[in-house]
Amino acid sequence: MAEYTREFLVDAYLWRFLKALSIEKLVKLEQDAYHDYDKYGKEKFRQYASLDSEYIKRYKESLK
Repeated sequence: MAEYTREFLVDAYLWRFLKALSIEKLVKLEQDAYHDYDKYGKEKFRQYASLDSEYIKRYKESLK
């Protein structure tokens, strides 16, 4: 498994909400995501945020 940074995983998580939420709600969600990452760690955050390898692959392709 590739080594993903905290910022990358939080950005990947937020990506699914970009078109559905206002900027204010996205900012709050980002703060919550960083808090959860720090509290639970990388692996639990990935599990709770549903960041499986297929989702991350789609996110990475969207960055191109």
